[in-house]
Amino acid sequence: MAAKFTHNDEIETERSAIARMSKLSAVHWIAVILSLMLTLGASYFASEQVSTEAANRFERYANHVVELVQERLAKYEDALASGVAAVHAAGGDMTHEQWHAFTAELQIETKYPGINGMGIIYKVPRERADEHIAGQQRNQPGFQIYPEHSGDTLYPITYIEPAGENSAALGLDMAHEANRYSALLQSRDNGQPQITGPIVLVQDAQKTPGFLFFTPFYAGNRSESVAERRENFVGMVYAPFIFNRLIKGLRGRDNELVRFSIRDNKTILYDERNMDNDAFEPEFKSTHEINVHGRKWTFDIWGTPEFQVSSRSNEAIMILLGGLIIDALLLSLFILLTRSNRRALRFADQMTFEARHRADSLQRSNEDLERFAFVASHDLKTPLRGIGYLSECIRDDLDNMREDCKDNELFDNLEMLEDQVKRMDNLITGILKYSSIYSDSVSPELVDTALLVSSICASVGLRPDQYKLTGDLIEFKTDVIRFEQVLLNLIGNAHKYHTDPYSLQLDVNIEDKGEKLVVTVADNGPGIDPRYHDRIFEMFQTLQPSKSVDSTGIGLAIVKKTITHYGGKIRLDSQPGNGSRFTFDWPKRLDADSEMRVAA
Repeated sequence: MAAKFTHNDEIETERSAIARMSKLSAVHWIAVILSLMLTLGASYFASEQVSTEAANRFERYANHVVELVQERLAKYEDALASGVAAVHAAGGDMTHEQWHAFTAELQIETKYPGINGMGIIYKVPRERADEHIAGQQRNQPGFQIYPEHSGDTLYPITYIEPAGENSAALGLDMAHEANRYSALLQSRDNGQPQITGPIVLVQDAQKTPGFLFFTPFYAGNRSESVAERRENFVGMVYAPFIFNRLIKGLRGRDNELVRFSIRDNKTILYDERNMDNDAFEPEFKSTHEINVHGRKWTFDIWGTPEFQVSSRSNEAIMILLGGLIIDALLLSLFILLTRSNRRALRFADQMTFEARHRADSLQRSNEDLERFAFVASHDLKTPLRGIGYLSECIRDDLDNMREDCKDNELFDNLEMLEDQVKRMDNLITGILKYSSIYSDSVSPELVDTALLVSSICASVGLRPDQYKLTGDLIEFKTDVIRFEQVLLNLIGNAHKYHTDPYSLQLDVNIEDKGEKLVVTVADNGPGIDPRYHDRIFEMFQTLQPSKSVDSTGIGLAIVKKTITHYGGKIRLDSQPGNGSRFTFDWPKRLDADSEMRVAA
């Protein structure tokens, strides 16, 4: 009962495990949720990576725009410095022809795109204004200083190249307007290049924002103090700029993926906002402030629609969609598995029910058969014992009158009657053994295979030189009674049916195959025709004459039934005149199923 309980408990445990897997559990949901979180995390990470890369790329473009403006202004500063050097080389006072030659050699229109021109502004005391005008009119007819103001010192644009497009600026006095004048004085006092605040150039017909870029020059050595600079100040080399023209020359080197505007305080110097659709809202923006020779310029930079399109990536969406598909497949797989488990469980329950029903029916049939066999055998043995008793009485009577009786046939018939009674008794005993072979419970016992085989061989009358034991002669726990019964039948048959039992040679080999033993019993007997290889394992089938008392035809049937019950098979290899080889499997360990089958 303990073995049966353990087996049923194991089955119930397995069934409970399958039942738990027949519905979505917390483990399934955790796996799906973790997979979904991983998908969302990977998608978010990819999106952030794309955004970060786009932001970094935008910052590179924005910094590049600012750097281009700074580089261009530095180049213009170098041009103005070369103009100051040319003035000093000319002794501090250049003629119009010298300045024209210098600017022509400088090739400002080709080497300095974005610049409107280069000129010289001289410091002219008011009392020398007429003299200065007269001197310039000799080479530049129509030269005049304008507009009028009440200051003591004039700062007219004396030379400007190219002259044609800048003619309106010739003679313009820097002192007439605050932005120009304050920047000029600041440059004079600190001796550094200076940019004016936003102005409108007189030569700009479009009246767009611009600025002037001043670089001062002095008489003699450069002075260190402000007072000395003011005393020695001679004039300025300057360059006028129209912002749109400056940036146009700049944009030729820049890509068109960003746009920008430039402010000087609140005054817009340059603006590209009208180049995009009014409804467009840029995703990337940045603000940069730079100090430009005394002025602070603010750059507002943003990405264009083309930049935003180029910055988009489907990677995050593809990861999200791919992950969601995988999550959906994973959930579908879990659902299909749980449904399959439910179907398998229902099928297993149905099969278990049917198997139990068949097992119950079979058990009832076996019990009925055993009862019938017992009753029938008992009923048959009762008259058989009576016949045997009467035959013994008849023999006793005949023995007393044997000397007077001349009829030997009477004694032969009596002997024949006794043989048939004995044969009938053997048949009934065999039926009882076959039908009740598994009625007793099994208690596995340790058996020594070598000792067991030797004792069986001795019990059937074999000499030690008539049998040989080979292979893995191990000790193991098994159903000793039935294992011995199988070996006894096979070894006994080899001895019983040998034509000359005295010359019998028997080989018993045992191989250990791990989970089972493979036992072979081979003899040098008369052999068996292959036609009868199946027949000899059936009930009441024997190859001996039907009158043979010792052969009931039940022994090999019991052998096969026992081996089959323990999950093994028996095989026969034999030819007439070549002996017989019986090979069968026997479990090394009796599991709960085997014990229950035996106990049933």
